[in-house]
Amino acid sequence: MASEGHAYNVALEVLRRVASGQGTSISRMGGAVDAVCTTVQGTLGMLVTGHDGGWDVRVLESSVGQGTPTPERPVLRVLAARDPLLWPVLQGDDTVTTLGRAVGPGWSSSLRAEEIRRVWGVNQIASVPVRVGPEFVTVFVGRLGEDFSPDELDLLRGVQPVLVYLFAILDPAALPEPAARLVHLTEREATVLDLLAQGHTAARIGHLAQISPRTVHHHLANIYAKLAVGDRLSAVNRGRQLGLIPVGQDAPT
Repeated sequence: MASEGHAYNVALEVLRRVASGQGTSISRMGGAVDAVCTTVQGTLGMLVTGHDGGWDVRVLESSVGQGTPTPERPVLRVLAARDPLLWPVLQGDDTVTTLGRAVGPGWSSSLRAEEIRRVWGVNQIASVPVRVGPEFVTVFVGRLGEDFSPDELDLLRGVQPVLVYLFAILDPAALPEPAARLVHLTEREATVLDLLAQGHTAARIGHLAQISPRTVHHHLANIYAKLAVGDRLSAVNRGRQLGLIPVGQDAPT
């Protein structure tokens, strides 16, 4: 009951900030998310939106913690075909959870955790979906330190319905340029990259993946474009840096 009462008080504060806020709808939403962040000791609030080309990440300006680095240009991040945190939201799951729980025990020492800390200044992220499906919207709350506790997730679940209704009235045209763009490899592209990392030729990849060599080259072109590289070795090295390829696999020569 105490947790429910706490969530109720946070929900009231969220509504108060939206009602009394000034400026655009997105800046007022930033104030709402800031109220949520403060309650769970978060230092960074982000809005992640889905679309056909990938996903966009926007920092909610009122929710940027002191000292939190904000990239000067959009950061391009390539994700595996089924990102453990965002893929369920894409498929219609509105469960409130954290990146650490979605990835598992290896999260804290992963390359992705290191990159998120370097770019955003946080190493833990909680996701609160407010719209699910291909054009999803989810609120990320980030902080540096320990993962969010079960009690903190209960609180986020308690205020989730309020955020759902508030973001339902958000004007997409009012959204600022994203701070980061996330693109994901298709399952076929992920398979081709994995086989490429094992040193296979295009012909051999086609045989193993049961596709034509021409289709393999088409997938390779897409992979190179998404990874911003121009050759096989660079693609494998970049894929390894992003955690798309197991570190133990040998790069092609």
